[in-house]
Amino acid sequence: MLIEDIEDLLISSGIYPNKKTLLEDSYRALFRSKPELTRKVALELYSHHEVSLARGAEICGLNIENFKELLRENGIYIDISPDTVEEVDSDVDTLIGTLLCL
Repeated sequence: MLIEDIEDLLISSGIYPNKKTLLEDSYRALFRSKPELTRKVALELYSHHEVSLARGAEICGLNIENFKELLRENGIYIDISPDTVEEVDSDVDTLIGTLLCL
C-alpha cells in the first residue's frame, strides 16, 4: 500500500477525522520514538531564526543554559538580541508558563 492509501483508509474509516490530525499524531509518535530528531529540529529552527532561544530550549525539553550549550556544541551562533517585540512577549509568556509549572 502507498502512504496515500493508508492515509485515506485511516481517515475514511473514522480513525482520524482529517489529514491534519493524522499528521500531527504521526509526528508526535515519530518525535517520541526518536528524541534526537526533536533536538535536530530545534537546532535548525533556532539557526534559521524561526524560534527564540527560550522556544528552542522548550522544544528540546532543556533549560536555556543547557540549550545554549547544545548550540555551542553544534557550532551555532547564539543571538542574544530579540528580533521583535512579539518574540520578547512570546519568551516572557514561555518563561512565566514554565515558572507556574514549578
